[in-house]
Amino acid sequence: MKNPVRALLPALLFLCVFGASASAGATPLLEAPDRVARGDAFLVLASSDRPTQRFTFSWGGKDYAADAYQDGGRWQAVMLLGMPLEEKQGRRTLIVRDGGESCAAEIAVFDRKRPVQKLSVDKKYVSPPPEVMARIREDRRKTARALAVYSSRRRWTAPFVRPVEGGVSSLYGLRRVFNGQPRGFHKGLDLRSPAGTPIRACADGVVTLADNLYFSGNAVYLDHGLGVATAYLHMSKILVRPGDSVQRGQVIGLVGATGRVTGPHLHLTLFAQGQSVDILPLLEKVEKR
Repeated sequence: MKNPVRALLPALLFLCVFGASASAGATPLLEAPDRVARGDAFLVLASSDRPTQRFTFSWGGKDYAADAYQDGGRWQAVMLLGMPLEEKQGRRTLIVRDGGESCAAEIAVFDRKRPVQKLSVDKKYVSPPPEVMARIREDRRKTARALAVYSSRRRWTAPFVRPVEGGVSSLYGLRRVFNGQPRGFHKGLDLRSPAGTPIRACADGVVTLADNLYFSGNAVYLDHGLGVATAYLHMSKILVRPGDSVQRGQVIGLVGATGRVTGPHLHLTLFAQGQSVDILPLLEKVEKR
């Protein structure tokens, strides 16, 4: 199998300056960054000199399995992890196991400045009426089920396809104020694009949710394997169904202004092991014309 890490490193170089690693000769070896900002994704690589079918990564109190592949006489696995946006500063431990032995790396957490964004929206999206609360709770259950899907097979490659060519209107991690009322962080990336613009899948995957949600409007969630998922919100039209397999760059819907919006755009979110992370550094660059 072609080594996916070598293909990923040029796109993720700023995330993949591996500073923490195991001692020489240890089995397995673990390569990970020294420090990661809140809300960022980061790539880690596990390798072993003995045959193994899979590696298990322990991060944030949970275990994630990844199928191993052979490269240059060693068995390896790559994983994309996320640092929670609300994580406290300090150090977190990442552990990898290949069956009998383990290796750990310490990763420092640091903060990144997040500006405030003030928006005016329909008041029903700031203070939802009582009759829609059951629907909102059900929407949360639907998205939780979609993000709970996990496959040890990797379908994604980076950089990810940019789903629309428009510029950024709202960055990931902004602190949002709706109609003068402070709300949480903006856990996605808003891309400008006219209504009706085709939306393309960021990577190969399987549709885990395709539905109309109260806040998100028409939404599609894709599972890309190894705990990596993407969500595409506020569509005018959904063009796929749950269970569909989609290819990188395939049109899955059209840009719209459904749900809590101020106008037509695409809200795009990348999830790594259930944590929303900033996808912007991982997207293909759009050449200026």
